[in-house]
Amino acid sequence: MKKLTGIIVALVVALTGGALMLTGCGGGSESAEPEVIVNPITGEECDEELPARPIQVSIDNVGEAIPQSNISYADIVYEFPVEGEQTRLQAIFYGDIPEIFGPIRSVRPYFVDLADMYSTIYVAHGWSGTAKKKLQNGSLPYINAMENDADFYRVSDKAAPHNSYIEWDKVKEIIDENGWWDEKASFRGFKFKGDESEAAAESETADSESETEAVEPEKCDKVSFVYKGSACEFTYDPETDLYTRTVKGAPYIDKETGENVTVSNILVQKVTSEVLDEKGRLSIDLMAGGDAMLFTGGEVITGTWTQKNLHNTTIFKDENGKKFRLTKGKSWVEVTDQTCTISY
Repeated sequence: MKKLTGIIVALVVALTGGALMLTGCGGGSESAEPEVIVNPITGEECDEELPARPIQVSIDNVGEAIPQSNISYADIVYEFPVEGEQTRLQAIFYGDIPEIFGPIRSVRPYFVDLADMYSTIYVAHGWSGTAKKKLQNGSLPYINAMENDADFYRVSDKAAPHNSYIEWDKVKEIIDENGWWDEKASFRGFKFKGDESEAAAESETADSESETEAVEPEKCDKVSFVYKGSACEFTYDPETDLYTRTVKGAPYIDKETGENVTVSNILVQKVTSEVLDEKGRLSIDLMAGGDAMLFTGGEVITGTWTQKNLHNTTIFKDENGKKFRLTKGKSWVEVTDQTCTISY
Protein backbone atom coordinates (compact mmCIF):
# COMPACT_ATOMS: atom_id res chain seq x y z
CA MET A 1 0.00 0.00 0.00
CA LYS A 2 2.82 2.35 0.92
CA LYS A 3 4.56 1.50 -2.35
CA LEU A 4 1.39 2.28 -4.34
CA THR A 5 0.96 5.59 -2.51
CA GLY A 6 4.53 6.54 -3.30
CA ILE A 7 4.03 5.82 -6.98
CA ILE A 8 0.88 7.99 -7.06
CA VAL A 9 2.65 10.88 -5.32
CA ALA A 10 5.56 10.65 -7.73
CA LEU A 11 3.22 10.73 -10.69
CA VAL A 12 1.36 13.81 -9.33
CA VAL A 13 4.64 15.64 -8.73
CA ALA A 14 5.92 14.77 -12.18
CA LEU A 15 2.72 15.86 -13.89
CA THR A 16 2.47 19.07 -11.88
CA GLY A 17 6.08 19.93 -12.55
CA GLY A 18 5.60 19.27 -16.23
CA ALA A 19 2.55 21.50 -16.28
CA LEU A 20 4.44 24.29 -14.56
CA MET A 21 7.27 23.92 -17.02
CA LEU A 22 4.88 24.12 -19.96
CA THR A 23 3.31 27.29 -18.50
CA GLY A 24 6.65 28.97 -17.92
CA CYS A 25 8.17 28.06 -21.29
CA GLY A 26 5.08 28.46 -23.40
CA GLY A 27 4.40 32.13 -22.58
CA GLY A 28 1.51 31.42 -20.20
CA SER A 29 -0.03 33.75 -17.65
CA GLU A 30 3.02 33.82 -15.34
CA SER A 31 5.37 35.16 -18.01
CA ALA A 32 2.98 37.19 -20.18
CA GLU A 33 3.17 40.97 -20.09
CA PRO A 34 -0.05 42.55 -18.76
CA GLU A 35 -2.19 43.97 -21.57
CA VAL A 36 -2.15 47.76 -21.73
CA ILE A 37 -5.68 49.08 -22.30
CA VAL A 38 -5.79 52.49 -23.97
CA ASN A 39 -8.93 54.57 -24.38
CA PRO A 40 -9.05 55.42 -28.12
CA ILE A 41 -10.96 58.65 -27.42
CA THR A 42 -8.59 60.11 -24.81
CA GLY A 43 -5.35 58.22 -25.51
CA GLU A 44 -5.05 57.48 -21.79
CA GLU A 45 -4.29 54.12 -20.22
CA CYS A 46 -7.18 52.54 -18.30
CA ASP A 47 -7.10 50.65 -15.01
CA GLU A 48 -9.96 48.41 -16.11
CA GLU A 49 -11.25 46.94 -19.34
CA LEU A 50 -13.37 49.36 -21.36
CA PRO A 51 -17.07 48.56 -21.89
CA ALA A 52 -18.11 47.02 -25.21
CA ARG A 53 -19.68 50.28 -26.38
CA PRO A 54 -19.48 53.93 -25.31
CA ILE A 55 -22.58 55.61 -23.86
CA GLN A 56 -23.83 58.73 -25.69
CA VAL A 57 -26.25 61.06 -23.90
CA SER A 58 -28.15 63.98 -25.42
CA ILE A 59 -27.62 66.78 -22.88
CA ASP A 60 -29.67 69.97 -22.56
CA ASN A 61 -27.68 73.21 -22.85
CA VAL A 62 -30.36 75.89 -22.43
CA GLY A 63 -31.36 78.09 -19.48
CA GLU A 64 -32.05 76.15 -16.29
CA ALA A 65 -30.35 73.06 -17.70
CA ILE A 66 -27.00 74.64 -16.83
CA PRO A 67 -25.09 73.51 -14.82
CA GLN A 68 -25.34 69.95 -16.10
CA SER A 69 -24.57 66.88 -14.01
CA ASN A 70 -21.35 64.91 -14.56
CA ILE A 71 -20.55 66.54 -17.90
CA SER A 72 -16.90 66.57 -16.81
CA TYR A 73 -16.83 62.75 -16.89
CA ALA A 74 -17.42 62.64 -20.65
CA ASP A 75 -14.41 61.58 -22.72
CA ILE A 76 -15.60 63.82 -25.54
CA VAL A 77 -18.47 66.31 -25.86
CA TYR A 78 -19.91 67.54 -29.16
CA GLU A 79 -21.72 70.90 -29.17
CA PHE A 80 -24.20 71.15 -32.07
CA PRO A 81 -26.42 74.01 -33.23
CA VAL A 82 -30.14 73.22 -32.99
CA GLU A 83 -33.42 75.06 -33.55
CA GLY A 84 -34.18 78.16 -31.50
CA GLU A 85 -30.68 79.50 -32.17
CA GLN A 86 -29.40 77.33 -29.30
CA THR A 87 -26.94 74.46 -28.97
CA ARG A 88 -27.26 70.93 -27.60
CA LEU A 89 -24.52 68.67 -26.25
CA GLN A 90 -23.77 65.08 -27.15
CA ALA A 91 -21.67 63.67 -24.32
CA ILE A 92 -19.84 60.38 -24.93
CA PHE A 93 -18.77 58.38 -21.87
CA TYR A 94 -16.33 55.48 -22.27
CA GLY A 95 -13.49 55.44 -19.74
CA ASP A 96 -15.46 57.07 -16.91
CA ILE A 97 -19.19 56.42 -16.48
CA PRO A 98 -20.90 58.50 -13.73
CA GLU A 99 -23.81 57.50 -11.48
CA ILE A 100 -26.35 59.82 -13.14
CA PHE A 101 -26.78 61.63 -16.45
CA GLY A 102 -28.68 64.84 -17.13
CA PRO A 103 -30.50 66.93 -17.88
CA ILE A 104 -31.41 64.83 -20.92
CA ARG A 105 -33.09 66.16 -24.06
CA SER A 106 -34.30 64.88 -27.41
CA VAL A 107 -32.64 63.52 -30.52
CA ARG A 108 -31.91 65.11 -33.88
CA PRO A 109 -30.96 63.11 -37.01
CA TYR A 110 -27.34 64.27 -37.00
CA PHE A 111 -27.00 63.14 -33.38
CA VAL A 112 -27.92 59.64 -34.57
CA ASP A 113 -25.20 59.90 -37.24
CA LEU A 114 -22.68 60.71 -34.52
CA ALA A 115 -23.86 57.75 -32.45
CA ASP A 116 -23.29 55.48 -35.46
CA MET A 117 -19.72 56.75 -35.81
CA TYR A 118 -18.82 55.77 -32.24
CA SER A 119 -21.06 52.66 -32.11
CA THR A 120 -22.66 54.03 -28.96
CA ILE A 121 -25.63 53.07 -26.85
CA TYR A 122 -27.70 56.23 -27.17
CA VAL A 123 -29.65 57.74 -24.27
CA ALA A 124 -32.15 60.57 -24.88
CA HIS A 125 -35.55 61.98 -23.89
CA GLY A 126 -37.72 62.55 -26.95
CA TRP A 127 -36.98 62.92 -30.66
CA SER A 128 -37.88 64.76 -33.82
CA GLY A 129 -39.92 62.77 -36.36
CA THR A 130 -36.94 62.11 -38.64
CA ALA A 131 -34.66 61.16 -35.76
CA LYS A 132 -37.29 58.74 -34.41
CA LYS A 133 -37.44 56.96 -37.78
CA LYS A 134 -33.65 56.72 -37.97
CA LEU A 135 -33.47 55.16 -34.52
CA GLN A 136 -36.41 52.77 -34.92
CA ASN A 137 -35.40 51.65 -38.41
CA GLY A 138 -31.69 51.26 -37.64
CA SER A 139 -29.57 48.81 -35.69
CA LEU A 140 -28.30 51.34 -33.14
CA PRO A 141 -29.15 50.40 -29.52
CA TYR A 142 -30.94 53.23 -27.74
CA ILE A 143 -32.84 54.13 -24.58
CA ASN A 144 -35.45 56.87 -24.95
CA ALA A 145 -37.81 58.24 -22.33
CA MET A 146 -40.65 58.04 -24.86
CA GLU A 147 -40.36 54.25 -24.65
CA ASN A 148 -38.72 53.76 -21.23
CA ASP A 149 -40.45 56.48 -19.22
CA ALA A 150 -40.31 54.57 -15.91
CA ASP A 151 -36.52 54.62 -15.95
CA PHE A 152 -36.28 58.42 -16.21
CA TYR A 153 -37.11 60.89 -13.44
CA ARG A 154 -37.48 64.66 -12.94
CA VAL A 155 -35.33 66.59 -10.47
CA SER A 156 -37.06 69.24 -8.37
CA ASP A 157 -34.49 72.05 -8.63
CA LYS A 158 -34.96 72.56 -12.38
CA ALA A 159 -38.13 73.21 -14.39
CA ALA A 160 -39.35 70.93 -17.17
CA PRO A 161 -38.21 70.25 -19.83
CA HIS A 162 -34.77 70.94 -18.41
CA ASN A 163 -34.88 68.39 -15.59
CA SER A 164 -34.97 64.86 -17.01
CA TYR A 165 -32.39 62.48 -15.54
CA ILE A 166 -31.55 58.78 -15.49
CA GLU A 167 -29.31 56.68 -13.24
CA TRP A 168 -26.47 54.59 -14.61
CA ASP A 169 -27.79 51.50 -12.80
CA LYS A 170 -31.06 51.78 -14.76
CA VAL A 171 -29.18 52.22 -18.03
CA LYS A 172 -26.99 49.20 -17.30
CA GLU A 173 -30.05 47.06 -16.48
CA ILE A 174 -31.51 47.77 -19.92
CA ILE A 175 -28.16 47.12 -21.60
CA ASP A 176 -27.80 43.76 -19.85
CA GLU A 177 -31.41 42.74 -20.59
CA ASN A 178 -30.92 43.39 -24.31
CA GLY A 179 -27.41 41.93 -24.56
CA TRP A 180 -26.03 45.11 -26.09
CA TRP A 181 -22.57 44.41 -24.66
CA ASP A 182 -22.37 40.86 -26.03
CA GLU A 183 -20.49 42.08 -29.08
CA LYS A 184 -17.68 44.60 -28.74
CA ALA A 185 -17.91 47.47 -31.21
CA SER A 186 -14.82 49.11 -32.70
CA PHE A 187 -14.18 52.59 -34.03
CA ARG A 188 -11.22 54.69 -35.11
CA GLY A 189 -9.48 56.53 -32.27
CA PHE A 190 -7.59 59.80 -32.43
CA LYS A 191 -3.84 60.26 -32.77
CA PHE A 192 -2.05 61.71 -29.77
CA LYS A 193 1.16 63.56 -29.03
CA GLY A 194 3.90 61.25 -27.81
CA ASP A 195 2.21 58.16 -29.22
CA GLU A 196 4.98 56.66 -31.32
CA SER A 197 3.93 53.03 -30.91
CA GLU A 198 4.25 50.48 -33.68
CA ALA A 199 0.49 50.61 -34.18
CA ALA A 200 0.62 54.36 -34.66
CA ALA A 201 3.44 54.00 -37.17
CA GLU A 202 1.48 51.37 -39.12
CA SER A 203 -1.59 53.61 -39.07
CA GLU A 204 0.50 56.48 -40.43
CA THR A 205 1.56 54.34 -43.37
CA ALA A 206 -1.91 52.95 -43.94
CA ASP A 207 -3.32 56.46 -44.10
CA SER A 208 -0.95 57.19 -47.02
CA GLU A 209 0.21 60.38 -45.35
CA SER A 210 3.11 61.68 -47.42
CA GLU A 211 6.62 62.54 -46.28
CA THR A 212 5.58 66.15 -45.71
CA GLU A 213 6.00 67.61 -42.25
CA ALA A 214 3.05 68.50 -40.05
CA VAL A 215 1.96 72.13 -40.17
CA GLU A 216 3.64 74.33 -37.57
CA PRO A 217 1.00 75.51 -35.05
CA GLU A 218 0.45 79.09 -33.93
CA LYS A 219 0.42 80.23 -30.32
CA CYS A 220 -3.10 80.76 -28.99
CA ASP A 221 -4.32 80.77 -25.40
CA LYS A 222 -8.02 81.60 -25.85
CA VAL A 223 -10.82 80.85 -28.31
CA SER A 224 -14.45 82.00 -28.26
CA PHE A 225 -17.54 80.74 -30.09
CA VAL A 226 -20.62 82.92 -30.59
CA TYR A 227 -23.68 81.10 -31.93
CA LYS A 228 -26.85 83.11 -32.57
CA GLY A 229 -28.36 82.32 -29.18
CA SER A 230 -25.41 81.15 -27.10
CA ALA A 231 -21.70 81.65 -26.60
CA CYS A 232 -18.74 80.04 -24.87
CA GLU A 233 -15.01 80.44 -24.43
CA PHE A 234 -12.02 78.21 -23.67
CA THR A 235 -8.93 79.64 -21.96
CA TYR A 236 -5.61 77.79 -21.79
CA ASP A 237 -3.70 77.37 -18.52
CA PRO A 238 -0.03 76.46 -19.17
CA GLU A 239 0.42 75.19 -15.61
CA THR A 240 -2.21 72.47 -16.02
CA ASP A 241 -2.03 72.16 -19.84
CA LEU A 242 -5.85 72.35 -19.81
CA TYR A 243 -8.53 74.66 -21.22
CA THR A 244 -11.21 76.01 -18.88
CA ARG A 245 -14.65 76.48 -20.41
CA THR A 246 -16.66 79.60 -19.58
CA VAL A 247 -19.99 80.93 -20.87
CA LYS A 248 -19.98 84.67 -21.57
CA GLY A 249 -17.12 84.95 -19.11
CA ALA A 250 -18.93 83.14 -16.28
CA PRO A 251 -17.62 79.85 -14.85
CA TYR A 252 -19.03 76.72 -16.48
CA ILE A 253 -19.16 74.11 -13.75
CA ASP A 254 -20.23 70.54 -13.27
CA LYS A 255 -23.30 70.50 -11.00
CA GLU A 256 -22.17 67.35 -9.18
CA THR A 257 -18.50 68.20 -8.61
CA GLY A 258 -18.87 71.98 -8.29
CA GLU A 259 -15.66 72.37 -10.32
CA ASN A 260 -14.94 74.13 -13.60
CA VAL A 261 -15.19 71.99 -16.72
CA THR A 262 -11.74 71.59 -18.29
CA VAL A 263 -10.49 69.74 -21.37
CA SER A 264 -7.20 69.01 -23.11
CA ASN A 265 -8.37 69.68 -26.67
CA ILE A 266 -10.92 71.73 -28.57
CA LEU A 267 -11.69 70.51 -32.10
CA VAL A 268 -13.66 72.71 -34.49
CA GLN A 269 -15.73 70.99 -37.19
CA LYS A 270 -17.20 73.55 -39.59
CA VAL A 271 -20.49 72.57 -41.26
CA THR A 272 -23.33 74.16 -43.21
CA SER A 273 -26.82 73.92 -41.71
CA GLU A 274 -30.19 74.25 -43.45
CA VAL A 275 -33.54 75.02 -41.80
CA LEU A 276 -36.00 72.15 -42.34
CA ASP A 277 -39.36 73.32 -40.97
CA GLU A 278 -41.36 76.05 -39.27
CA LYS A 279 -39.93 75.04 -35.90
CA GLY A 280 -36.46 75.84 -37.15
CA ARG A 281 -35.11 72.29 -36.98
CA LEU A 282 -31.85 71.93 -38.86
CA SER A 283 -30.28 69.59 -41.36
CA ILE A 284 -26.52 69.04 -40.95
CA ASP A 285 -24.59 66.76 -43.30
CA LEU A 286 -21.82 65.02 -41.35
CA MET A 287 -20.55 63.41 -44.57
CA ALA A 288 -19.87 66.67 -46.42
CA GLY A 289 -16.37 67.45 -45.12
CA GLY A 290 -15.10 70.94 -44.48
CA ASP A 291 -12.65 73.13 -42.61
CA ALA A 292 -11.37 72.16 -39.17
CA MET A 293 -9.24 73.51 -36.35
CA LEU A 294 -7.47 72.06 -33.32
CA PHE A 295 -6.70 74.00 -30.15
CA THR A 296 -4.31 72.07 -27.92
CA GLY A 297 -1.34 72.84 -25.68
CA GLY A 298 -1.82 76.59 -26.08
CA GLU A 299 -1.56 76.36 -29.86
CA VAL A 300 -3.89 76.25 -32.87
CA ILE A 301 -3.65 74.25 -36.10
CA THR A 302 -5.96 74.65 -39.10
CA GLY A 303 -6.96 71.92 -41.54
CA THR A 304 -9.90 69.91 -42.80
CA TRP A 305 -12.28 67.13 -41.74
CA THR A 306 -13.54 64.24 -43.86
CA GLN A 307 -16.07 61.47 -43.30
CA LYS A 308 -15.87 58.39 -45.53
CA ASN A 309 -18.89 56.64 -43.98
CA LEU A 310 -21.10 56.87 -40.91
CA HIS A 311 -19.72 53.71 -39.34
CA ASN A 312 -16.44 55.22 -38.18
CA THR A 313 -15.23 58.47 -36.67
CA THR A 314 -14.31 61.67 -38.47
CA ILE A 315 -10.76 62.17 -39.77
CA PHE A 316 -9.16 65.53 -38.93
CA LYS A 317 -6.01 66.55 -40.85
CA ASP A 318 -3.83 69.64 -41.12
CA GLU A 319 -3.26 71.54 -44.35
CA ASN A 320 -0.35 69.22 -45.27
CA GLY A 321 -2.53 66.13 -44.94
CA LYS A 322 -1.14 64.95 -41.58
CA LYS A 323 -3.63 63.81 -38.97
CA PHE A 324 -4.13 66.13 -36.04
CA ARG A 325 -2.27 64.95 -32.95
CA LEU A 326 -4.23 65.67 -29.78
CA THR A 327 -2.97 66.03 -26.23
CA LYS A 328 -3.94 62.96 -24.23
CA GLY A 329 -7.08 63.70 -22.23
CA LYS A 330 -10.68 64.78 -22.70
CA SER A 331 -11.86 66.80 -25.70
CA TRP A 332 -14.67 69.14 -26.73
CA VAL A 333 -15.82 69.38 -30.35
CA GLU A 334 -17.51 72.58 -31.48
CA VAL A 335 -19.61 71.80 -34.55
CA THR A 336 -19.99 75.30 -35.98
CA ASP A 337 -22.31 76.33 -38.79
CA GLN A 338 -22.48 79.56 -40.80
CA THR A 339 -24.25 81.35 -37.90
CA CYS A 340 -21.30 80.86 -35.52
CA THR A 341 -18.44 83.35 -35.17
CA ILE A 342 -15.05 82.06 -34.01
CA SER A 343 -12.37 84.36 -32.64
CA TYR A 344 -8.99 83.56 -31.11
